[in-house]
Amino acid sequence: MKKSSAMVLKAFLSQCEPEKKRALERFLPETERTLLEQLPVFSKPIVPEAFTHHKAVERVHWSWFLPTLKTYTEEEQKLFLSSLPSSNAKNLAKALETQLSSSEITPVAKSYLRQILLHSLIGAQNRLLPVDYLPPTPLKPLLELSKKELTRVIDFLSLYDLSAELRQIVETKILKKIYSFLSEEEKKFLKTISSSKDPFVLGRIGIDRWDGSEESLRHLIHRRGLVRLSTALSGQHPDFIWYICHQLDIGRGTILFKLSHGPTSQGASDAITRQIMELIQEPQK
Repeated sequence: MKKSSAMVLKAFLSQCEPEKKRALERFLPETERTLLEQLPVFSKPIVPEAFTHHKAVERVHWSWFLPTLKTYTEEEQKLFLSSLPSSNAKNLAKALETQLSSSEITPVAKSYLRQILLHSLIGAQNRLLPVDYLPPTPLKPLLELSKKELTRVIDFLSLYDLSAELRQIVETKILKKIYSFLSEEEKKFLKTISSSKDPFVLGRIGIDRWDGSEESLRHLIHRRGLVRLSTALSGQHPDFIWYICHQLDIGRGTILFKLSHGPTSQGASDAITRQIMELIQEPQK
């Protein structure tokens, strides 16, 4: 049984009379009964309406829907776009080189089309916990960030690795070129973190493979930011990881999803979680 489904089942069973609860639990295999005992309880009562797919679809970056929509005809694509928020629909229409439909669709049709899109991402038999029912985590503020804000967090996490790399570079010309590509805010942040020891070190970025362009530098260090974020996410509830990955575009999100399921230490995860919280709490300029 999927962990999310087990948590919902536990919530419903907890609302039964003790005798009925025990009777129902006898139908479960012993392994699943043990799982239910170990799971935390929701901090709020179950509201069936909260478990619909509408809000989950709205949290997904539009680029994740492109592969599915490309399998449909142009007229069908327009119907799908009519079921989505305006900003997502406009971006998808541009990417698909089609026009938005001027006709309205019924609420039932909108619900059905959104369900197809969500199932294309999680599978028809799987369900996601609503954001409000996810287990508590200090990283929960990440769920409130836009794609742009989350990308900023990734970029600034990568500066911890860049700071370590800069200490190894002796050529003034290379240092000056790197700094020329950084914003004033990034330079200020580098100065702040350079005086403290980073508890999580990945090793060299690979400046020796850098071709000298800003695009190449950004690519090198951005990947390190994704690795740091994935280390913090490792060990979080699978649905929480899913939501964070799908806030990003499909390229970054797919990389983050794969990295988040790799091995890591609790100490590294805790250390990077603290770095993320400091970044979120800082006022953006």
